[in-house]
Amino acid sequence: MGGAIIYPEIIGTLADTGFLVVPAIKKEMAYYAERRFLGEEVNCRLNWNLVIIKSLEICLISMEILWDDGNVTVVGFPSKTWEQLSQLMHFRNVLLLPDRGLITSENNLISPVAAQEGFLIEGIDKGLIHLAKKAANMPLDMNVQGLMTYLCDLINTTRSSDSGLFLS
Repeated sequence: MGGAIIYPEIIGTLADTGFLVVPAIKKEMAYYAERRFLGEEVNCRLNWNLVIIKSLEICLISMEILWDDGNVTVVGFPSKTWEQLSQLMHFRNVLLLPDRGLITSENNLISPVAAQEGFLIEGIDKGLIHLAKKAANMPLDMNVQGLMTYLCDLINTTRSSDSGLFLS
């Protein structure tokens, strides 16, 4: 993707899966879906980071998807979406969807086509301890302590309900 931060259109959960609808990466998703269709194994790993733009007073959580071919997709979550994002943290995996049409509104199910066009990313919960440590150790001069406390509280609530592990 090349350094641009993309924002999800929908953050949601179904019975046992979290999902993100991110139309901005539709072309990119098609490329990886085609590779999978051709029998290739497509691997990726996640990094969680904080992006602070002090001059604009913006603080984002970024989920960096590091693809096996060297490409990086960065999905940004502004603070107003952090509560929704914390719901995703209850799941080990997330389904990335390129189109909101892959979710049926009447019964909140994912269409069968989503398995072909979407991309299941495993281990979404990994890196949360690292993210919480970054938030807890944010320098005071960044003037985001309130947001960092809020973030740590969200992660603590999620992790404590899942595994009994609290973050500092």
